[in-house]
Amino acid sequence: MPSPAVQERLDRLAPDQRAAATAPPGPVLCIAPAGSGKTTTLVARIAWLVDGGADPGTVTAVTFNKRAAEELTARLQAALPVGSSCAGSSSVGSSSVGSSSVGSSPVRVRTFHALGLEMLRDAGEAATPLLDRESVLRSVLPEAADAELRRLDTVFSRLKLDLDVAAADVAADPEAGPTARAYVAYEAALAAAGGLDFDDLVARGVHLLERRPDVLADWRRRCTHLLVDEAQDLDRMQLRMALLLAAPANRIFLVGDDDQ
Repeated sequence: MPSPAVQERLDRLAPDQRAAATAPPGPVLCIAPAGSGKTTTLVARIAWLVDGGADPGTVTAVTFNKRAAEELTARLQAALPVGSSCAGSSSVGSSSVGSSSVGSSPVRVRTFHALGLEMLRDAGEAATPLLDRESVLRSVLPEAADAELRRLDTVFSRLKLDLDVAAADVAADPEAGPTARAYVAYEAALAAAGGLDFDDLVARGVHLLERRPDVLADWRRRCTHLLVDEAQDLDRMQLRMALLLAAPANRIFLVGDDDQ
């Protein structure tokens, strides 16, 4: 039976919310419209897992942006069972996130970018300097209009996070067009500066997991229970990371809005 505090929290939920929060560990897709209490359900789920004996250090919640991570961290501080305390924060530019904990083992609350950063740092991989894409683009294409730079920003994110396109493969294509050549020049500028951009945190995190079985095994342990908020907004690389971490037990809890 849940502790009184967790039971009280569960009792405040609607029947469908309570069913989702207490579903047996495994793949769960929780779909609901905006304002229906998805985050409330997610918080109750984490409290229920920890109260039921899950090691907090094996629970990871991933949110879409810094603000959502900070809100979830604050709500978990009030929701987790007695004995909870707060760990420090993990930050990377605009993706600074907090992390709540129980005892000495933190329940991770991260954005995908901050999670990728943590993976890279833990594995001793280069994760700095983090360069601003617009600044690098302006150095590569000094005469480009603002609208063109915004277009390239969107295209480059798609190449990295949806298509996983390597600049070397593009450079080897004799029929590469202007946008493709701009991508090659941009990646060369990043490499020359010895840095990476914001999207690289996710992409390189995924590539690290895929080429280092030891790192993947360690992070799967830390993500034995993986909860992902705003799942409708995931790009392919973020989904790839989530599914890699959740396998093979697939104790993943995805929350999203099918109308978005």
